[in-house]
Formats: sequence, structure tokens, C-alpha cells
Amino acid sequence: MGKLTGNDVETLKKEGILSATAIKEMEDKGLVTSKRKSNKKYIKTANGKLVSPLLYFQGIGKDKYSKRMVELRDEFNSLVSKYAIKQPTKK
Repeated sequence: MGKLTGNDVETLKKEGILSATAIKEMEDKGLVTSKRKSNKKYIKTANGKLVSPLLYFQGIGKDKYSKRMVELRDEFNSLVSKYAIKQPTKK
């Protein structure tokens, strides 16, 4: 059986095909790929170079995130949104 992307799941939820409970079960079974969006954010260094802040849990492998890990990730993403910018488009 194949995996669904986060966008696929959101679309199916909006259309009323999947419930929140069904989505949670699918995520627990590893049937949904990452929900993260690819909208990278950047912060300028002292020399003006753009760098992207990242958060990862080293050694997690295929283990599941705990509630505390999810809280930390969400708080980290809020901070990144507060302090970082989207990469300027090149002209």
C-alpha cells in the first residue's frame, strides 16, 4: 500500500472523505508522509548570508514523536515564523 502526502490528506479531509480520527490512525501507522510545507524560512547572518534554522531529533529513526516533542516542534516553528523571512526572489 502506498503512502499519502500531507497535501493529499488535507484535500481528502476538506472533501469530507477522511475524518480527523482516520487521519490520526493513518499517521500512527506511518501511512502519511510529512505534513511539513517546503516554505523555507531564512535568517541573515552578521555578514548578510541567508541561513535556514532547523530542528531535528537525532537518533529518532522510525520511532514516534512524543507529545512533548510535538509541542517543542510547534513552538520552534512559531519562533522561526516570528524571526525568519522567506527567501527573497531572485530577479
